[in-house]
Amino acid sequence: MKNFLNIIVLKVKKLSFGSIRTKMVLFFLMVALIPLGLFGYLSYEKSSEIVNKQYNEYEKFSVSQLDKQIENTFEQMYVISKDINHYLSDPTLVILKEEIPRTYAGFIENKNFERYLEAHKTFNTKGIYLITNTGYYYGNDRVDIHKLVQKPFWKEANRLKEGDMWIGFYNSDHYYTGRKDEKIMGLVFPIESQFGVLKGSKLLVETNAEELFSYINFLENKLHASITLKNGKHQVVYQTKNAPKKLKSDIVWNNHFEAYGWDIVVRIPQKYYYQSSNVIYQYTLLAILFSILLVCILAVFLSVPLSKRIKRLKFSMERVSKGDLNTQIAVTSKDELGVLAQSFNDMVNQIKGLIEQMSETERLKRHAELRAFHYQINPHLLFNTLNSIQWKARLSGTKEVQEMIYHLTEVLHENLNFSDELIPLKKELETIKHYLKVQEVRYGPTFEYIEKIDSECLDDLIPRMTLQPLFENIFFHAFEDGQGRIELMVSEKPDHLELTLTDNGKGMNEETATKLLAPAHPDDKGRGIGVYNVDQRVRLHFGSEYGLSIESVVGIKTIFRIKWPKRRQL
Repeated sequence: MKNFLNIIVLKVKKLSFGSIRTKMVLFFLMVALIPLGLFGYLSYEKSSEIVNKQYNEYEKFSVSQLDKQIENTFEQMYVISKDINHYLSDPTLVILKEEIPRTYAGFIENKNFERYLEAHKTFNTKGIYLITNTGYYYGNDRVDIHKLVQKPFWKEANRLKEGDMWIGFYNSDHYYTGRKDEKIMGLVFPIESQFGVLKGSKLLVETNAEELFSYINFLENKLHASITLKNGKHQVVYQTKNAPKKLKSDIVWNNHFEAYGWDIVVRIPQKYYYQSSNVIYQYTLLAILFSILLVCILAVFLSVPLSKRIKRLKFSMERVSKGDLNTQIAVTSKDELGVLAQSFNDMVNQIKGLIEQMSETERLKRHAELRAFHYQINPHLLFNTLNSIQWKARLSGTKEVQEMIYHLTEVLHENLNFSDELIPLKKELETIKHYLKVQEVRYGPTFEYIEKIDSECLDDLIPRMTLQPLFENIFFHAFEDGQGRIELMVSEKPDHLELTLTDNGKGMNEETATKLLAPAHPDDKGRGIGVYNVDQRVRLHFGSEYGLSIESVVGIKTIFRIKWPKRRQL
């Protein structure tokens, strides 16, 4: 009998330390059963008390967060409206002289005012608009103003007196883009100014209310709360649908916003507010019993196939380590081991692919070196040929041809120079002067070119071939027979440089300007990619916050504006 017991002990020790399956079974039992049983038995009384207390505090915190969210949203909109109203009501300022600008100065005034409105936006501001009595509005162009003024709340807004305001909710179906059912909180504030187009106008501040309603939905769905919002006229603005019947035992929170006249009422049934200790006890007991049963089943039925799959994975890794790259593991599941097996297969395939790719890369490298040598020879052939033509033109007395070839050679010399991607601004300007000389020989003195450059900017670096594509766009698309006026300005800002290239040519519509800054598609025949390349190269060198922008008015002018950081050669 003693020998029999010794044999059993030895087998148990062997299984415990030699088999991963046995280790997993013991691990599951110890980790899951012992802590869970002890914790469930010893902490029942204390846990029920703590859970009830924490649940009550959690509800109070959630309600207080909703109050703060509503109050912060009100305050934010109110501050924006008061600041803009104070600015517009200043009798010493004439902000807007006419609704629709008819002069360039009026256009600039309108743009500056719209930028002023945009500057007041915060992260959740949907839009800020100044709407006149005639229905004309200032702000972004995403709003269907006719649909907006047909909304029921606008009729109330038209009855507002000076000093009053309207706050409420509505959907975003008056926007051309975006979701039509997006919740918006709007504030309408009559402008106190009695001058010009501002007389009788109203300021509309719209805030995205999705986050606010997420708080409301959280209270309704997670805490089973019923919420009622009333405005300053005691009208119900929002009320929970299918709310339970009101009982005296319900827990109720009331909050009145004195500055805006709104009231919020949150009501939670008592049965949800106070959780029963018996429920905690029952669920704890059931969880312990279920965990015991589940751990036993999982330990027996999952450990065997799991250990086999781990051993199969280990064996496959050993084969790959010995150089057998044709090894693959059959993926039979989508769990962690299945993902690991798939990753192993992918790794082996990638290693094979990398080996093949390295061979191909070496072949392409040798081919590229030969082509690079060939491309080094071609520019010399081009320059030698142009120099010969220039010499012939000089001997023949054709001065204009000689001059044109000289300037063309200087332009091509810079275009075909790939040694430096970034060059000083003054060098780029010298290339442009040669380019303009070519155009002057081509068209004659039909265009006017004005340069206003801060001397401090001349040594700052700019990507090579930045200006020539823009000038080419002017001569090929904006001017007719080279006739027009071009003005180039470069100024130094506190933290960046700004280049403005203006022409008084044909101009372009917004769609064309957008296409110039978009990648070219195969169907876009006849459209150059030079302007797009300029924008992309500035962004690639300096970051996405820099680049090229286009402003244009059809038949009047086009403005190319480039923003890039200050940088000089070391």
